[in-house]
Amino acid sequence: MRITNQMMINSSISNIQVNKSQLNTLSTELSTQKKISKPSDDPIIAIRALRLRSSLDEVTQYLGKNIPDASSWLSVTHDALDEGYNIVSDLYRYCVQGSTDSYSESERNTLAESLQKLVEAFYSEGNVDYAGRYVFTGHATDKPLTYQSDDTAKDVDYTITQNFTRDNLSNKTAYTNAYSNQDILNLDVKTDVNGNTVMPNVADVHRIQLAYDEINGSTFSISMGENNTTDISVNADGTLTATGTLTANVTQADGTVVQNTVNIVTTTDNNYVPGENEIAINSVTGELLLGENVYKSVYDNNEMSVTYNKSNFIKGDIDPTMYFDCIDNVTGIEYNKKSEDIEYIVNFSQKLKVNTEADEAFSVYLGRNVDDLISAVQNVYDLNDQIAQVESMMKEAQYSDNVSQEKLATIKEGLTKQKDLAEDRMTKAFETGIGQMQSYQEQISNAKADVGNRQKRLELTKTRLTEQKTNFTDLKSQNEDIDLEEIVVTYSSAELVYQAALSAASKVVQQTLLDFLG
Repeated sequence: MRITNQMMINSSISNIQVNKSQLNTLSTELSTQKKISKPSDDPIIAIRALRLRSSLDEVTQYLGKNIPDASSWLSVTHDALDEGYNIVSDLYRYCVQGSTDSYSESERNTLAESLQKLVEAFYSEGNVDYAGRYVFTGHATDKPLTYQSDDTAKDVDYTITQNFTRDNLSNKTAYTNAYSNQDILNLDVKTDVNGNTVMPNVADVHRIQLAYDEINGSTFSISMGENNTTDISVNADGTLTATGTLTANVTQADGTVVQNTVNIVTTTDNNYVPGENEIAINSVTGELLLGENVYKSVYDNNEMSVTYNKSNFIKGDIDPTMYFDCIDNVTGIEYNKKSEDIEYIVNFSQKLKVNTEADEAFSVYLGRNVDDLISAVQNVYDLNDQIAQVESMMKEAQYSDNVSQEKLATIKEGLTKQKDLAEDRMTKAFETGIGQMQSYQEQISNAKADVGNRQKRLELTKTRLTEQKTNFTDLKSQNEDIDLEEIVVTYSSAELVYQAALSAASKVVQQTLLDFLG
């Protein structure tokens, strides 16, 4: 085959072009530090790069945003629970001290206020927020646990449904033959039907406490089991209109069940003692006082439900939608209490709950229990004032006659007996408070442990993701980034080859004498 000069020139130029292309590719890799500049350069590297970059972006999102956000939320929650625990511990110490009746008269004067301030501080911890979102109110992160002002609370009107079991049954002390301020002013001595003087005494009354006192609604619904419900309307004159009959089913010793028709009444007397087949609704104290047969029926059946209206909320009151099934009587919106988890995606296909709901840590009944303590302390304080009032009256001229002096002496004796009973009741109330505060401490401790467990899991996840980020970064680099030393050597070799090719080609294209022969 004849090889012409033109053929040699074309071949040289083609080879030089290949060398230039290789040199350009290596030059691009050196300048970009990447193996490819477009997907068509190497589709396998391109596909792998997309996957690795996507995984790395996700890990970066988890580590840079989701995990820090979740960690901050949990930290705020844990701090609030820790402070709540400290407040309950202070209440516990008050109860321990009060159970020994070691408070002086002057200390009792300020004790009620101190207890109330602690309760306010306790529930204020339920109002803590993270980045403008309240952490204890479930999905309603724009609503605090308690009403922040009277103006906020005044327009609220709810129908609240509470469900009770035998665990919600408790006792309260009612005073019989107790003296009131009016009795003192009228010199009314307590006597029996035969006219004999009687002294104040106490009686234990079974009760169920509602979550709120000062119930101003005019309708109630009480259920003690399936098909055992009555709806009650409180009329303007104080009388009741009931729809449906409520029965107390009491199991006798021989196993037979006796059905007793329940009589429902209303009262504002804090010392009211209901009949054995009676339920007394005290709207002032927010209590249902249960007669003996009603109590036994609720205990045996282990269920009772009460629906009531409340609209006179004030600053510091707890939002009932955080704890109970409610109907907003203004808007008609129905709130069904259920678990509302707020979850963060903290890893590939892994979610972590960050919120703790109010009813898991801030029991609505802590305030009600402290109300009992305050009431017991206040009762002793009031009786001291009444005794002092009687002693002052005994020194006044208008009561200097023998009859008045005898009545005042009898009333003072009765008040002194009543005070002794009240002090004993106060001591027992604080003894009961010890157990109650311990249970609240346990509840908060469990909530703290749960938050701590989630914090630990989050930390472990963060550690794993940090390792994954390092691995993905290395894999991404191995897949995309050049080996600089290798490329520099290769580039130098390619450049040398290119220069050699140019030199060889220059000789190939040199003209000879034959080129001029015709």
